[in-house]
Amino acid sequence: MEAAGDGSMGMFGGTPDAAAAIGRSAEVAGLLNKLVNGLGAAVMDIPSDEFTIHPSTDLLIQALQNYSCNTYLVEPVHHTTDPCSHMVDCWAAKLKKDAEMIRRGEKGGKYIFLLNNTYDVLQMLQPPSASFAGVEELESRLTSMVELYKKCYLDECWAPLHRLNLDMFAAEFRAICDCQSTWKVTAELRYKLRQEIVDFVVPPYEVSLCDRSGGSGLSFPLKRLVFGGKKQKKRYYTGAQLEGKIRGLFEG
Repeated sequence: MEAAGDGSMGMFGGTPDAAAAIGRSAEVAGLLNKLVNGLGAAVMDIPSDEFTIHPSTDLLIQALQNYSCNTYLVEPVHHTTDPCSHMVDCWAAKLKKDAEMIRRGEKGGKYIFLLNNTYDVLQMLQPPSASFAGVEELESRLTSMVELYKKCYLDECWAPLHRLNLDMFAAEFRAICDCQSTWKVTAELRYKLRQEIVDFVVPPYEVSLCDRSGGSGLSFPLKRLVFGGKKQKKRYYTGAQLEGKIRGLFEG
């Protein structure tokens, strides 16, 4: 009776072509592992500078695209660690480190930087751009990162406005808009982020307006101030005016 072949040969019927395919897959896997390790080193060596999209993000996208194109050769080979996860770990660590230096002193700036880059990679993973084992998990991870960075940005920049009276609100709101009107944000993210700011800021403000006007439903309350014996009327932003200012935030 003929001896059984080894486990790998048995999987493919023990043909020479199957053995060659396994050998090629192992070789490709080895090359990709070198790419992963090289990416980690290359990312950490990139100098910090002012970027909208960090060079390490472009490098990660290229690596993921190469991985996706060759995944049919790599998937038969067992990996002790997920190569994509390792690449993203290196990239995320580099981004967080550089965000602190690149946007130092800018309230909310580092989160905009992180959002720009994370959203760019997430867009690349949308079908049919990427197709490989684990892409759904990677997409879920990046989506969670985007949601976290958005929450941190809103909490740092806009949540403090909720605690201000209407007079202080107006001054702080103008200061934030003046500062962030020229911040660079990628196209699709720009429109989504504006809407989230509108939803976060405008409804509570309109409640405060209504309370200030005694529930009269006025589009804006009037405050009588006395200067040198003369009464002057002060107008506050309407909700629509706030929204208009917010939709002017950010540039491409």
